[in-house]
Amino acid sequence: MFDREKLIDRIYEAAVVPELWPGVLQDVSLLGGCFGGVLFTTAAREVTRWTSSESAKSIFEDFLSNRAAQEDNIRLKYGVAAKHHGFFGNHQLYGRAEMDRSPMYSNFFFPKGLGYAAGSVLPMPNGDIAVFNLERRYSDGPVSSEEIARLNAVRPHLARAAALSTRLNLQRARAIVDALNSAGMPAAILGGQNELLAANSLLEKMSDQIVFLAHGKLALGNAASNRLLMDGLANRSRPATSSIPIPARADSPAAVMHALPLPGEASDVFNGARTLLVVTRLDRPTSPTAELLTGLFDLTASEARVARGIAEGKSTDEVAAALGLSRETVRFYLKGIFGKTGVARQSDLIALLSGAVLPRS
Repeated sequence: MFDREKLIDRIYEAAVVPELWPGVLQDVSLLGGCFGGVLFTTAAREVTRWTSSESAKSIFEDFLSNRAAQEDNIRLKYGVAAKHHGFFGNHQLYGRAEMDRSPMYSNFFFPKGLGYAAGSVLPMPNGDIAVFNLERRYSDGPVSSEEIARLNAVRPHLARAAALSTRLNLQRARAIVDALNSAGMPAAILGGQNELLAANSLLEKMSDQIVFLAHGKLALGNAASNRLLMDGLANRSRPATSSIPIPARADSPAAVMHALPLPGEASDVFNGARTLLVVTRLDRPTSPTAELLTGLFDLTASEARVARGIAEGKSTDEVAAALGLSRETVRFYLKGIFGKTGVARQSDLIALLSGAVLPRS
């Protein structure tokens, strides 16, 4: 006999120990007459993180690799639009005729012997949407009203566990930026849609260099620097650490913003943190060392030596002579330096480097 109370206990345990979700999803799916379940979070119709029972894992992996099926995801489209506070069968959202017209069904689910499912959509405290999707074999027919009732009996616990897990992760994000604040480092954490999850007071004080926008977004006040930041954040397929220069403004010294990816645990579907932003402020008017330039702007060793020479006021020819390089080679390195620092002229590079070198103590 199925023990509902034990399942409820395990649901709340999964809120704190994400590795337990696959087993919970398996039991919840069986409760609804399904063979496997998937839990994923989504923002702007894009799956951001997911976990599943072992029985549904390969199916969802195939689904995520099928761009046509994702673009025609009428389950998600109609499920979100319904704003239904409970579980529902997909047959309650649309009929067989619409399933036949849908490439997601005709090209993906039907050939696998699938088609019917149960699901529930939950809004999360961070603005994302959590979706429970329970797969059912097509030969078993639509989910019955009795099976929906059994699922709805545990749905409040699933909703509370999801909200609890989200809040715990938001608290972790706040703890990270607060710790960096104590170390004298402005910092923020961004979510999957580059929304601001947490920022410390040092970053908030940089209002003449960092702009806080509507809908929880932020931008850099300098247009060229902001383009570098946005380009880096947009490249989700190849997350990498990047360094973005922030020119001096009024009484604020120049700085470098480092964007570090936060992949997190694969099983922690409610961990919305994607990027850690940390700012290194610079305040001494002296030419930077090559090592410092390499670390701050991701310059190669050769680029860093050329940049240091330019920062010292040397001309292109003087840098070439000092380093034993040709003028064309120096210009080649300068092109790379301009791309990484966000400036377009040597005078701008000198201005960027001369006003800010050593981290403020």
